[in-house]
Amino acid sequence: MRKARRHREELGEVIDVFADRPGPKTVTAFVLGWVLFTGLTFINPGETLVLAIAPGIIFAAMFALILLYLSGERLIVCELGILVGSIAPGIRPYVIPFQQITPGSIAGVTGANRYLKEVGLQGQIAQSTLRASWWTKNGVHFVACSAEDARRGRRRFTLALDPIPRSIDARWIWFAGTGTEPPQRAIEAIARAASATGHPQVAQAALDRGVVELTGNPEDAARQLPGHPPVRRGGVR
Repeated sequence: MRKARRHREELGEVIDVFADRPGPKTVTAFVLGWVLFTGLTFINPGETLVLAIAPGIIFAAMFALILLYLSGERLIVCELGILVGSIAPGIRPYVIPFQQITPGSIAGVTGANRYLKEVGLQGQIAQSTLRASWWTKNGVHFVACSAEDARRGRRRFTLALDPIPRSIDARWIWFAGTGTEPPQRAIEAIARAASATGHPQVAQAALDRGVVELTGNPEDAARQLPGHPPVRRGGVR
């Protein structure tokens, strides 16, 4: 994978890749949207065949491009750390070595579409460290360095989306989706890589804990998500 090779010197070789792509319902919604927008253009079609079909082609390209970028989310486990974020054209994932992850903070979760609700952020502006979409079912929660540090000094428009430190040790809370893959497999991949490079404590607690199914109740956040402060329904306490 080209974007992982860019960080080979720091993170080593790729061990495993987890893709959090839109599910069938999301793809179907995009197709129906294209059909609707294209159909509306035929109410008053162009005078020639080219002008009549051109809007449909343009809409198809637009929807395909949006899906391409939505499908770019990855959790890439490497020998010395992980890459989190989108690998879509023009976008680079965040670089997080194992030594920058708070030991004991990793948790595999199911019901990840309830993650933002549980941490009190549902309906708020997206955050660069929380890679949870409406289709996300499984994922990995952990505490690590800031998004600015993981961006490796590159100033990007996402800087405005960087959150403040919110963990109980005044660090940054992260979430990465694993798509249809069970989060246990991602935890095991991280544990193997971390243990082999002298950081067994990073994922051992997650292996011992097992996978947690999120309830979506903010009162459960501190119990289910290691390192997360108590949350009330109005936000973090």
